[in-house]
Amino acid sequence: MKPISRHIIFSLLIAAVLTSCSNKTSLPDLRETYGYRDTRPFGGSIAYTLLRNAYPAFEPELVKEQFGDNYWEYDTATVYVNVSRNFYVEDEDAEELLDYVYKGNTAFIAAENIDTILLRKIFCTQKSGPGFFMPPEKFRNTSLRFTRGLTLYKDSFSYFYRPFKRSFPEINGAYSRIAGYNDAGQTNFFVFFWGKGRLYLHSEPRAFSNYFLLTNNNYRYMQEILQMLPASPENIYWDNFHTTKNYAGGKKDGSFSTFSTLLRYPALAKAFFIALGLLLLYILFNSKRRQRVIPVIKPPENTSIAFAEAIAGLYLNKKDNRLIAEKMINYFNEHTRSKYFFHMNVQDAGYEDMLSRKSGVPSGIIQPLTEIIRTVSTTGNVQDQQLLELNGLIEKFFKHKS
Repeated sequence: MKPISRHIIFSLLIAAVLTSCSNKTSLPDLRETYGYRDTRPFGGSIAYTLLRNAYPAFEPELVKEQFGDNYWEYDTATVYVNVSRNFYVEDEDAEELLDYVYKGNTAFIAAENIDTILLRKIFCTQKSGPGFFMPPEKFRNTSLRFTRGLTLYKDSFSYFYRPFKRSFPEINGAYSRIAGYNDAGQTNFFVFFWGKGRLYLHSEPRAFSNYFLLTNNNYRYMQEILQMLPASPENIYWDNFHTTKNYAGGKKDGSFSTFSTLLRYPALAKAFFIALGLLLLYILFNSKRRQRVIPVIKPPENTSIAFAEAIAGLYLNKKDNRLIAEKMINYFNEHTRSKYFFHMNVQDAGYEDMLSRKSGVPSGIIQPLTEIIRTVSTTGNVQDQQLLELNGLIEKFFKHKS
């Protein structure tokens, strides 16, 4: 059996064991649903009850669609409450929400992730907590507090769980007022004044969960916020759309497998999917076809240099210095003709001055070069010393002009 096949079979066996085993242990369900009827630790039944008690004359009307689809054109003194993990909206919904507030209505939104479409329109930003690949925050005592002068009971409200990390690092100072902080001193609750109404934004929906509100006297935290809302509204709306839209519940009969239990707890779910992703990457990269190392092919050599060296060697072996000197002089003359359009002969009067002006080479270099060219041209036999002197002066000419 190939190694790749063994990895695939092993991963399938692990998946089968996880899906087939059942967990009989009764553990608290820590999913953050914020449902108005949900009595689990992070449900919203207590917050919904406190809202009903604050306005006994009204039965909150449930909103089951996006805000733009439930736009109340003639409302001018109503209250809209949303407690959800994510508050995602389209551009049209954000515009209608602000128009709803502008006409005199009040909107209260508590969500970990408030859509940037809405935040940009009021010139605010929200800072989230640890990312997906960051380790979860350790459980500890964590608290919230109001701005000084807003609370009638005490300075802070605390419980034992993950710390409140989400905040609003930037708010519109011209239209906003800070209303609350987390235990790190970061703004997590503020009110935005728009037209005749108010928009309250809170970055910690866990502060309105059953667990938080039932810890000590933390229900007073929400009561304090409810006192900021209008005392006699025309109607009360409770958003049930975003809680169900951003959360998929389990089976109604309460049965679940080990796999569903992993997905129930955020930390276990993240660890499971990270491990599964790493396993898939391992299988993917090891399933590629293996092949031998491709040899490096040497580039072809430049044989023209070797050819030139061979021809030069023939001339030197024959000791035909005159022929070599003529080749060098012809090459020099051809260069001056093509480079400087210089057509004078070395025997012509004024040759040195004209060549110096066209090439820019001083006459102190051109004069000895001209003399050696004339000497070599009129001499039958060229000595080795003369050939070396001619070659040196030509190289000196080329080096100076470059």
